[in-house]
Amino acid sequence: MFGWLTKKGKNLNSAYALYTALVTQARQPAFYLQGGVADTKEGRFDLILVHAFMLFRRLKGSPAQKELAQQVFDVMFADLDQSMREMGIGDVGILKRIRKMSESYHGRIVAYEEGVQTGDDSLASALDRNLFADTQATPVQLSAMTSYVFTALDHLSTLDDDALLRGEVSFPAPPYDAAGQ
Repeated sequence: MFGWLTKKGKNLNSAYALYTALVTQARQPAFYLQGGVADTKEGRFDLILVHAFMLFRRLKGSPAQKELAQQVFDVMFADLDQSMREMGIGDVGILKRIRKMSESYHGRIVAYEEGVQTGDDSLASALDRNLFADTQATPVQLSAMTSYVFTALDHLSTLDDDALLRGEVSFPAPPYDAAGQ
């Protein structure tokens, strides 16, 4: 099923590793338990998109990084396709949902990029509209997530280019302490 991905370049293992790392980070329980992200399919998808945005923003450098970012994107949507098939959704339903998810992804990327460029309030507004659309995030939760995005972007900017091309990435810890702050 994933044979088409192997034709897209030599960094497929790196793309899988980067995608796995961003999904693993997005599945950290603290984002849901203390952070206020809805623990639903939509909430998990939106948190994956936040992490994908940060990773893809980091991979805007060289042509090799841009190619790797495209491969990670392809892996992400292939995984979403496979997940829907496992849930019993048919081909027509998958096509419609993937199209909607792709549109959601692009809209969020534009909003998050604008938010990062403009500053805390603009990013907080974009996160509130998208990531917290199904919940009522407290001002503390929204502020923590906004700060986390900026911290993660700073962290990602310090990572070695060659390490990223090998599929090695890390994210900072979720911004919540044991008390839920």
